[in-house]
This record gives sequence, structure tokens and C-alpha cells, in this order.
Amino acid sequence: MTEHAERLENHSEMGIPLTSGKLCMWLFLVTEVMFFTALIGTYLILRSSIPTHPIISWPSPERVHLSELIGAINTFVLIASSLTVVLAHHKAYHGDPTSATRYIGVTLVLGLAFLGIKTYEYKTKFDHDILPGRIGELLPGMGIQRERQMHAIGMQYVTRVRLQMEAALTREQKQFGYVHPKVKEAIEMLLVDMKDGEAGDKYRPPLSPAQVGERVNDILHIAHMEHHEIRLSPAIPYGNMWASCYFAMTGFHALHVFGGLVVFAILLLKGLRGQLAQQDVGQIEIIGLYWHFVDIVWIFLFPLLYLV
Repeated sequence: MTEHAERLENHSEMGIPLTSGKLCMWLFLVTEVMFFTALIGTYLILRSSIPTHPIISWPSPERVHLSELIGAINTFVLIASSLTVVLAHHKAYHGDPTSATRYIGVTLVLGLAFLGIKTYEYKTKFDHDILPGRIGELLPGMGIQRERQMHAIGMQYVTRVRLQMEAALTREQKQFGYVHPKVKEAIEMLLVDMKDGEAGDKYRPPLSPAQVGERVNDILHIAHMEHHEIRLSPAIPYGNMWASCYFAMTGFHALHVFGGLVVFAILLLKGLRGQLAQQDVGQIEIIGLYWHFVDIVWIFLFPLLYLV
């Protein structure tokens, strides 16, 4: 009987050396790996499929107003938050709930700082109208065949940018009483050239969508050099595809960051109420695993979007 009891006892000890919560988190992270792998893989395939061409190329970070410095700061903030959550788990494991609460609070603040910086970046995209479906795709030199294929979309861009220029002149004159002379002159000349009609004794055809895109980019450049902000949709080949990928990848990542912050906020409230106990060590470890995964995803996104 003794030998049989020992066999049963040894058999009951066999199994995965993980708690149910940690096992569920690992299984959840496996699905998240597949999800972000699909997003990043799609981005890589789209980007690598763009041929090398002097005009037709994948948008560079500068053209879509991405700052490498801001991206690097956000990367440092997120890595620092991974360190603080490890320290929070270490303190909680060794029976120091006060210090653990402090580190959880720091992690929460760093996560909020990350989202704040990302919100600022999103604002710059809205301010410069770098949004999916709003960017002009055509520029001179891309070829007659491509211009014919995208003529309908190009005409939609022409209509949109004409309304933007007319509204910009009216709105800025009402708000500020003036428009920078160089910017105003360039806009007025482009509006005139976009109309067909008689120019002396010769017929003047309207500008093509590619020519309008080039002139709009020139206006944006003049405004930038004169430190005069004006909202016009730029013309960037493959800009709409880039914007779709950018907002999809960084948007889903930001949602995951927000989800982690909700859990950190709950743990922080427990700590401030003096309710953070030894049984919460496992919860801190599980949310730490999730937070490290979020950090790793950003480490992939940062060089893909900001550096190359």
C-alpha cells in the first residue's frame, strides 16, 4: 500500500509547472504573435514589392512627417516601463508592497507618456492631412500609363485640394487677417491654372492631377520654409498605402498599451488602498509578461517605420 501511495503521489506532481493564469497568458500571447506577425509581414511584403524608381518609391519618414527623435524617445519610455514592471514584481515577491506600488505607478506614468507622445504624432498626421484615402498619388514623371490608370482617383484629389486651398484662404484671412504673401500668391496662381479657359489667344487646358500634386507640394514647401502652417493634402506616391499600414500597426499597438495600463491602474489602486498582498505577485508577473510582449512589438515597429 505504501508503494502504491507513493506512485499516486508522484503521478499527481506531474504536469506543466505553470499556474493556470500564466498558462492562459502564454496561450494568449501566442495568438498575439500571430496577429502582429500578419500585420508586420503584410507591411514588409507591400514595401518590398515597390520597384526602385526616382519618383515611384516607398515614402521616406521625412515625407510623411515622422521624427526619428520622437520615435526614439518613445522607445526609451517603453523600455524603461518594462524595467519598472520587473522591479515592481521583484519588490512584491520579496514582501515590499509599498515599493511595488511605487514602481507600478511609475510604469503607469511611463505608459501614459508613451500614449501621449503617440497622440501628438497622430495629431501631426491630421494637421498635414496624411491620412488613408486623402493623399495624392500622382506626380510628373510617373508615366502616362500610370496616370491613366489612376486618373479617376487623381481627379478626386484635385477636387479635394481645390476646396482646401479656397477654404484655407478664407479661413486664415478671417482668423489671422492675413496669409503669408508667398503662400497666398502660390495658392492663387495654382487656383487660376487649375481652371480651363482662354489665356490670350490660346486655349489653356487645366492641369493634370500629377501637375497639381507637384504644385501643392511646392506650396507646402514654401509654407514650411516660411514657418507658415497650412493644411493641404500632399502628393506622395504610395502615401495612402503607407498611411493605412502606419495607422493599422501603431493603432493596434496603442490599443494593447491602453489595455495594459488599465490593469496597472487597478493594481495601483489596490496598492494605494493597502490591499496589495502576496497573492498579487502572480498577477504582477502575468501583466509583466504581457507588457514585455507589447515592448517587443514596438521594438520591431520603430526601425521599420522610423529608420528605413
